[in-house]
Amino acid sequence: MRTRLRTPTTGYVRPERTPEVRAHRPRALWALVLLLGVLVIGGFDGGFSFVMDPTGTSLGAKLSWLAHTPVNDFLLPGLFLLGVYGIGGSILIAGLVTRGAPGRLRALDRAWGHHWAWVGSIAFGATLVLWIVYELLVMPAAMFLQPVLIVVGLAITALPLLPSLREWFTVPREEAPTTS
Repeated sequence: MRTRLRTPTTGYVRPERTPEVRAHRPRALWALVLLLGVLVIGGFDGGFSFVMDPTGTSLGAKLSWLAHTPVNDFLLPGLFLLGVYGIGGSILIAGLVTRGAPGRLRALDRAWGHHWAWVGSIAFGATLVLWIVYELLVMPAAMFLQPVLIVVGLAITALPLLPSLREWFTVPREEAPTTS
């Protein structure tokens, strides 16, 4: 039989955080991983395509779309897609699924009170929303995918805030040093 604890801040009753209870990953985690996985695939695909063909013609992009941006071709956007969404998203997925925290990341976990991948997911989703809003503001042609990506970015930002994921990724905070 599991014991139940009342949390001091919310008053919710939750199961005690024992290894048995924490062994089952929340369902919302898999939705978050799925959304990130789709973006990872798109990040690698779009990133490699833009790096290999900075004119963007292989993806149907037009250099004229970049007229009001600080770049002249799609090389830097391609590197951004590859680095942030391809590689960064892959690292986030690994962190979310394994909850691994090597080296300095463990110290960040304790300082933040949540696992680094939890914090990273929120930042990742917000970055996606900001990127797409920027595209909508500076590019003359809107694409059907942009509103979809805003919704995906908002979902990636919101899913970690669900109580089940907040609990799953909570890390005991570092105790402040006491002076004697």
